[in-house]
Amino acid sequence: MKEKIAAIILMFLLMALLPFIAAKCSQSSANSKTTMSTADTPSKTDEQNDYEKILCALTAAKYKDNYCNETIKALAVIQNTNYRIDPDSFSDEDFLYKENASGNILETYTEIEKAVKSVKEKTLCINNKAFFIPFSDSSNGLTGLSDEYEYIQSVASPWDCFLKDYDENTNCVGVSLSGINYLCNNGANYTEALKWYLPNFDISE
Repeated sequence: MKEKIAAIILMFLLMALLPFIAAKCSQSSANSKTTMSTADTPSKTDEQNDYEKILCALTAAKYKDNYCNETIKALAVIQNTNYRIDPDSFSDEDFLYKENASGNILETYTEIEKAVKSVKEKTLCINNKAFFIPFSDSSNGLTGLSDEYEYIQSVASPWDCFLKDYDENTNCVGVSLSGINYLCNNGANYTEALKWYLPNFDISE
C-alpha cells in the first residue's frame, strides 16, 4: 500500500515539473538558433573590408606608373564618390583586383591599398551632397563644361601641355588625372589638387 502511495506521489511530482522542463528545453533551443543566426550574419568589419577591396580595385584600374602617393589618394576619393553614387555604372573592366594584377602594378599594390585605406571614407560634396565626378587622363590645357555635369566648373590645366602625347583636341570635363599628378608631384597634397579642379567642392566624410 505504501509503495502505491509513493508511486502516485512521484507521478504527481513529475506531472507538475513537466511544464517547467518543456519551457526550459524550448528556451535552450531558441538561444541556439539565435546564436547560429548571429554567427552566419556578416560583421560590419567584413563589409568594410569588402568595400575597401572594391575601392582598391577601382583605383588600381586607373593607376599609372608615374602616379605618386597623393595622386593615388585623389583618384581613390574620386572613385569612392562615384561608386557610392552609382555602382551600376561600373563594368568588370573598371576593376583590377590584386590577384589579377601583374608587373609594376602588382609591386605597387600594397601602396595603393595603404593610400585607399587612408581616404576610403572621403567623398566630394557640394553643401554635403555628393556628385558624380567625371575625369580623364588629360586635357588640352583647359577642362571643359558639360550640360550633363552642370555643377562642374571649367579650370585651367596648363601642365597637361607638358605631356609627351599632348593633344590639343583632347576634351576633358571635370578632373585631369595628369594635372592632378603634376600638382601632387610638385608639392600639392591630394586635397589641394582636387580643389584646383573642383573649386566649388568640399571633401567630406
